[in-house]
Amino acid sequence: MDKYKITITENGSVNIPSKVKMTIPEIANLFGIFYQTAKREVRTIEKSGIAGGDLSSPCKVEGKNIYSEYYGLEMIIALTFRLQSPNVDILRKWIINKVIRGNILTTLVLPLQNATLN
Repeated sequence: MDKYKITITENGSVNIPSKVKMTIPEIANLFGIFYQTAKREVRTIEKSGIAGGDLSSPCKVEGKNIYSEYYGLEMIIALTFRLQSPNVDILRKWIINKVIRGNILTTLVLPLQNATLN
């Protein structure tokens, strides 16, 4: 299952596979936080409806609720904006950097395309 996990190296390099499937213990380990903290925040995000887990994979029943065992990139990104730790900071900055870099390329390419059409 390692091929579906996000990794952050000691030098701060982030590796995100094309498909992400991580359990709550794996998420806690990635972010360097306690399991209970990760579980609480995942449940809060699920209850709010912002993100959910992969219900096509094995699930856990807790009381009247059914929870997924695996969570994707959507949940990981939501967690990066709710938690605070050194690894969370690295991943959050990486995400923001990717979004900004994509926006700059779009901003620069569109005016150039319009100029060539005129």
